[in-house]
Amino acid sequence: MNYKIEKDKIILNIRATNDGKFRFKTRVNNLNFGDTFATKGNDFSKDVYLEWQIGYDAVVTDVQAGKKETKLTNLTFVGANKKTKYPYELSELVFDSIKIGLISKNKIIELLKEIENYSEFIDEKKIEVEHNKKINLNGISFEETSIKLPTLFMIETTDNTQIEVSIQKQQYASGVQPMVYFSIPIISFENGKDLYGKPSTNEDNLIYVFDAKNINTLFDLLKIFAMCSRRHNFDIQEILKILLKQL
Repeated sequence: MNYKIEKDKIILNIRATNDGKFRFKTRVNNLNFGDTFATKGNDFSKDVYLEWQIGYDAVVTDVQAGKKETKLTNLTFVGANKKTKYPYELSELVFDSIKIGLISKNKIIELLKEIENYSEFIDEKKIEVEHNKKINLNGISFEETSIKLPTLFMIETTDNTQIEVSIQKQQYASGVQPMVYFSIPIISFENGKDLYGKPSTNEDNLIYVFDAKNINTLFDLLKIFAMCSRRHNFDIQEILKILLKQL
């Protein structure tokens, strides 16, 4: 994540290529499942959007090993998993928004009180199984079922962006694991239209700005992380508490 601060704005500079947690996709309707988009082999259009698997913390050992980077290595907290962590990515944006006056101390206090009272968590949703039919493959009979793992879309934002929670099965345990994505359509980038009708190159970058008009999106991301699970809720509370200490 590369960004700079200009007076009352935070300006993100994102390479217009698929890279790690930044993946470009296409869809005609913002509630559709996105299709993979090869940025260097296809022309950009209004249907392209960036899917950013944004995070909010980084384990100290991961940062020390060079796996992640954060500017806030002077701030630590102990997460619900008992690991010592730094604020990271989303938390960095919130921290700098506080520094330049886009977010007030009172707003952080109000947010902390709000998420402390959350009682419903996304990972506590039951996995729904739908029975489809009997099938026979190579002489062996099977009962075919479908596991329903929904995606939640928060689309009421000020600049056409949206926050998505993809509910996935845990790999080595029972239950589900919510994954949070911040989706930015190409039209929401300040220079997005410059790429219309052509593929991107290694030199192309997209500019996305947080300012007074859309700063509430950061609050929405924090709220959604805080309702993903009780563990996430604990961690978000701890981050807000250490940020408050800096004010």
